[in-house]
Amino acid sequence: MSNSVYKVFAEIESKAKLLAQYWDNFHTEISQHLPESYQPEIQELTDKLETALNQLVYELQNPTLTLATTGTTSSGKSTLVNLLCGAEIVPVAVSEMSAGAVTIEYSKEKSLIIHETPGALWECGEWRGISDDKIYQRLYQAMIGYIENRETQPNLACPQSTITYPFRLLKESQLQLPKATRVRILDLPGLAYVGDQGNANVIKQCREALCIVTYNSAETDSQKVKSLLQEVVQQVKDLGGSPARMLFALNRIDVFRADRSWPESENRFVEKAIRDIKNELTEQLKEYTEDIENLKVVKLSTWPALLALQIQNQDDFYSAEACKKADNHFNGLIEDILEDLPRNTQKWNRHDKNRVAEALWEKSYGEEFQENLREHINKHFPQLVIPQIIERFNIAAGNAIAEWATQTTNAVLNSSEERYQEECEKISQIRSSIERFLKISDTNLRKPFEKLDTKVKQVLAEELKEELKDDAVNHIKKAIAELQNVAPYKELGEKLSPLFGWRDALRKGLQEVLEAVAKSLETGKIDLNNPNLKKANISDVNLLSRNLNHLVNLGYTAAVAKEGKTMEAKTEEEKNQLQKINEELNELAIHLNIVIEDVLKQISTQELNRIYEAVSQLFRHHLSYTEDGLNTIAPDISIKFSDYQLNQVDHQLTFNFQFTAGFAITQGTWLEAIKIEKKRRDWYTLWLWEHTFYETQYETRSSDNAQVPSVEDLLAGWIIQSQGEQIKIVNQIARWLLEQIDVLKKNVNNIQNDILDRYQEKLDRANQEITLDYEKQKDVWLPMQAKAQNLSAEFSGLETSWKFKN
Repeated sequence: MSNSVYKVFAEIESKAKLLAQYWDNFHTEISQHLPESYQPEIQELTDKLETALNQLVYELQNPTLTLATTGTTSSGKSTLVNLLCGAEIVPVAVSEMSAGAVTIEYSKEKSLIIHETPGALWECGEWRGISDDKIYQRLYQAMIGYIENRETQPNLACPQSTITYPFRLLKESQLQLPKATRVRILDLPGLAYVGDQGNANVIKQCREALCIVTYNSAETDSQKVKSLLQEVVQQVKDLGGSPARMLFALNRIDVFRADRSWPESENRFVEKAIRDIKNELTEQLKEYTEDIENLKVVKLSTWPALLALQIQNQDDFYSAEACKKADNHFNGLIEDILEDLPRNTQKWNRHDKNRVAEALWEKSYGEEFQENLREHINKHFPQLVIPQIIERFNIAAGNAIAEWATQTTNAVLNSSEERYQEECEKISQIRSSIERFLKISDTNLRKPFEKLDTKVKQVLAEELKEELKDDAVNHIKKAIAELQNVAPYKELGEKLSPLFGWRDALRKGLQEVLEAVAKSLETGKIDLNNPNLKKANISDVNLLSRNLNHLVNLGYTAAVAKEGKTMEAKTEEEKNQLQKINEELNELAIHLNIVIEDVLKQISTQELNRIYEAVSQLFRHHLSYTEDGLNTIAPDISIKFSDYQLNQVDHQLTFNFQFTAGFAITQGTWLEAIKIEKKRRDWYTLWLWEHTFYETQYETRSSDNAQVPSVEDLLAGWIIQSQGEQIKIVNQIARWLLEQIDVLKKNVNNIQNDILDRYQEKLDRANQEITLDYEKQKDVWLPMQAKAQNLSAEFSGLETSWKFKN
């Protein structure tokens, strides 16, 4: 097993304290050879380092470990939360209960806060010293209150709750964390509730969390399995960041123990599920291909594992209830033990209960899951926390000390009048060289996107052929391919795929919505249950559903919906029906617009976050390459770029969509045959009697004519319209990228100029205040320069040293 988290954090703390000693030794020695006027700035650096070191030690000793739990439909995610807590405190139901986000923070004292939210129809407040059952009941009432009223009150906000609890994860799972680690569990909402603003704010915190994603292993219907895989992708995208920090749990795995072919059937399922999950994630998250290949997937059955813990509870009533549930629901897992036990679970003694608990824990893979979770935390928690801690330390003091030591010793060595003039000229040359390098570097980064911007403007301005508009995303692909022909961007691989991958994600989401509508109309059975529609506003989806029902009742279903129909409405009844179909199809356009815009907004949020991360990756590589290049040009000046300070991508992109639909009713005419009664006398009656006969005449009538479109033709319009929007989105991305590159360029220029200015000031000062002879230079300052370089390397080494500790 890898080193414990505690050991990794402790070694970084030890290394940082050594850096303080190195600086103390260095500034003590260099102070002996510098004028008194240097002492204030040395003291200022020392004070900054002390403050930064204290903050670093505090953050290393008091980190926050956040575990976020999410899952697919009926995957047992809430039961997993209870398993982590070691008690049933989060509501569990057959239907979706995870309406609002619940934050559970470790504490020896139990408490519950149900926060005030807009329009809350449930009791809000704070309860201390509350029992497990009361926590469960109050959360249940809040969530059910929301679920039952959200359709009639669209603006009702999801309940938001905070629990403090002495959960089992920290007490019994043998996690070796820094002593004052704050641990919390974020119980995330179900897929249908992630769009709520309160939930969205909680989900944003998950970018610094380790995540557990549960998958429903008990589902066998192929269409539902396909939907579950889509849900997995949706969950991963909502969580953001790399899947490497996500532990996937194949929950409810105990269902396979009922098979005659177990464990073969279980192994086959696990292999296929892992393969399918990886394939689905790789297809839609190409930038994380390598991480996905190494995805950690474990087996688990949360409910029997939780019952195993509950059975061992010292409360006899609580334990007896758990025994009864185990006997009723998981008889097959303990059948070999039941033969030795009284049939009445009330008569089981403590030894009997322990045997049952051990069997449930083993066969639910409880211990295996716990071990995998422990390793997952040991491996990934330091990676989430330590880089940011070190970055803040370097910004506060580390970079300044490395720069001061390097520049000061170099300035002193070049302080003589002759060398001073040479160094000034060298600085001037360095500025010119840096300016040329930055210009080339910026051009290499900027040029492909300038070409993209020019191409897009041509398409928009010249109204080029439709196929060029449809091909808009390929312009981005070409720009990225051109960029990756230049170092250092070659190694980015698929990391920039989100810059064009949004098209497939939006198209896929749009098609899934339209396919659900088409299938509902063609079959006459309304079914709008898919992962994307789950995330749309439920009131809008319900209105769409009613609209589809009206169309079906008007006869727009089966063959008419599938193939379309030419209608000539002659009677008032037929005209009314045609008019109603037209009105309902126009209503369909309205309701479908609203739902599609909502769905595409949700997808856009996910895709924009991927774009921001991709551009951040691009800029990180650019900054690293630029920093290396500048330090090659000016090795004695210590140019450092802070990713935290410089790589701030502006989150201002938005994608907007609007659609229209309906069909035209035209006025037409038709000839109606009318029989006119007439009388006459025929010759063969000697004109004695009148004979009645009928003569046909034709009168012109008006009609309402229409070609009622098929569902395929009707919905194809939305696809075509969405393609027309692509070029606008590409235009937005191109402009936004160039704006971000301009900001980055400006910041890089300012920082490197400031660093060179500070070196010039140090050189000027040394020239004025310090006079060196050759012997002093050789015996004192050349060794001092070497020590300064070593000190700078030691401070820089803190950033990478922790990676080798885990």
